[in-house]
Amino acid sequence: MMSFSFTTKDAGYATNESAVGEGLYSALLQFLTLFPELRKYVPALSYTIHKHNPSADVKINFKGMAIGDGLCDPVTMLDYGDFLYDVGLLDEVQRDLFRKKQVEIRSYIAKGLWQKAFIDMNFFGKYINEAEVRRAIHVGKLAFNDGKAVEQHLINDVMQSVKPWIEEILNQTQYRVMIYNGQLDIIIAYPLTRNFVESLKWRDSDAYLSAPRRIWKVDGDVAGYVKETRNFVEVLVRGAGHMVPYDQPARAYDMINRFTGADAGKTSSSFMD
Repeated sequence: MMSFSFTTKDAGYATNESAVGEGLYSALLQFLTLFPELRKYVPALSYTIHKHNPSADVKINFKGMAIGDGLCDPVTMLDYGDFLYDVGLLDEVQRDLFRKKQVEIRSYIAKGLWQKAFIDMNFFGKYINEAEVRRAIHVGKLAFNDGKAVEQHLINDVMQSVKPWIEEILNQTQYRVMIYNGQLDIIIAYPLTRNFVESLKWRDSDAYLSAPRRIWKVDGDVAGYVKETRNFVEVLVRGAGHMVPYDQPARAYDMINRFTGADAGKTSSSFMD
């Protein structure tokens, strides 16, 4: 949400994920019109691309999506109390307080009271405003927006689910999907992501649930653990927190190359082969 993008009108802000998807899709179409030679390297915008591609004048070469440490379905991803208790950060009394709050938040979600369900977390970095960085990214004298206005316009959307969109993408045989998580992430903890993934209903959901969990190695070290079916792979990245590429760059690089098929040694579409 933090960037040098700007709008002078309130209507210029997105208020839900549909508007976010349409805006990003429009930007991507403009980019590909200007630079058609770069089309195969542009990452997908998933559901919106899937929805528009059949009738679009400019076709986007959408092959799949990778979601990292993402809040996709708050209802199935709220069990912070048990997770924090299991890792020793809460005692029994604190865990029970979390459990009570989680029930309350789920009731707000069920009633569509999105603002009451929203938990406010703000991040800000001064790095992007350093003179050298500003010159490198060619933003001139544009003001850096800290995301507050964007957040306020999207506050009713944060606690809503995109689960049906992910299930629809998974049900398409032509796409591949990866959901990965840092082992040490507390913001979107791995057990919460597993709760969500195991609740997904698509053509291979039973096969995923019964698939073996395999060890994934990078340079001889255990990089994480993987479960996969035909077009879906779920990855735990060992030793990483919420920002997987920052915490474990070599493992993140290997992971994304395996997923996209960019690894020169790969002979199949399987993550592990």
